[in-house]
Amino acid sequence: MTKHEPILKAHWERYRDHFTIDKPILKKLIQPYSRDEIVDFTLLSEGCANSNYKVEFITKQPIVLRIYLREKDSLAREIALHKLVTDQLPVPEIFYSDDSCALIDYPYAIMAFVDGELMRSVILSKDETAIRECAFSSGINLNHLRNLKLEYGGFFQDGNLTIRPFNHDEEYLPYAYSCLDHENVIDSLGKQRAKVLLRFIEQNQNFLPSKSNANLTHADYDPANMLVKKIKNRFEVVALLDWEFAFSGSYLLDIGMFLRYSHKLPEIYESSFVNGILSEGSSIPEHWKKSAKLMDIICLLSLLYWNPKKDRPNLSADVASLIQNTLDDWQQY
Repeated sequence: MTKHEPILKAHWERYRDHFTIDKPILKKLIQPYSRDEIVDFTLLSEGCANSNYKVEFITKQPIVLRIYLREKDSLAREIALHKLVTDQLPVPEIFYSDDSCALIDYPYAIMAFVDGELMRSVILSKDETAIRECAFSSGINLNHLRNLKLEYGGFFQDGNLTIRPFNHDEEYLPYAYSCLDHENVIDSLGKQRAKVLLRFIEQNQNFLPSKSNANLTHADYDPANMLVKKIKNRFEVVALLDWEFAFSGSYLLDIGMFLRYSHKLPEIYESSFVNGILSEGSSIPEHWKKSAKLMDIICLLSLLYWNPKKDRPNLSADVASLIQNTLDDWQQY
């Protein structure tokens, strides 16, 4: 990994500009939670979609104001998902929420501020001991996540986490085909590579997981959405963030996303992650890596589908490179 090599989404363009806020509006948003005087507020610039501000008070502990810019319904889902996983996974407590859009044009939530570092920053420091510890903790949490079994695959419809089963076009294989037929995807991949990828997916479709084997899937499970902290002199995940894409699917997608950049990282990153998954007596399928990589390809195709190359060229180029790497290294998995 060279000093300036793109990795872990650090150079991707945002989905839209951050929501800027002034102190008078901030006070109105925070008022239902606390009337304590605000000392300072700071934009937490990580992330590609929503806006998060750290807010500090005179007497109360700091909080995070999270503004949902992408999809209004994601607030209710995120609240429900935090409640569902709170005993199994580290998530920040949500103190207050408002989806009325009365004060600003977007829903927002007030969450506990979790003291920790973004895992991506720790990994980019190139400290192999830190990388090993972070990846191992992520594997343990992935194992807890995949043990949250659901009845069947599909998308959460509402704040009650009602599952709407996938329709035919949303199932893994048909969805991949529809993406590869879309102009945005063809523009990013090029016609020839899109054709090669179509044949590749057809030939390897047997590695796709069954839609009947469903668990709670985070669907954005990577170091950019995890906070870590040294506990007893060892890095552990202290917060798993950004649940807005979660659905009922396969844990193999989350594995694929976490290992998306493993070819650009020390070998200990992947091996420690897998050891974390296995550390509590669980197992993974024989061809788990091919299944995980194939699931991640579908996720990457979705990114190209929704993000035209002209709007997010860095994302487009990186995603195309990641797909090509999987094609090139397939026989090694």
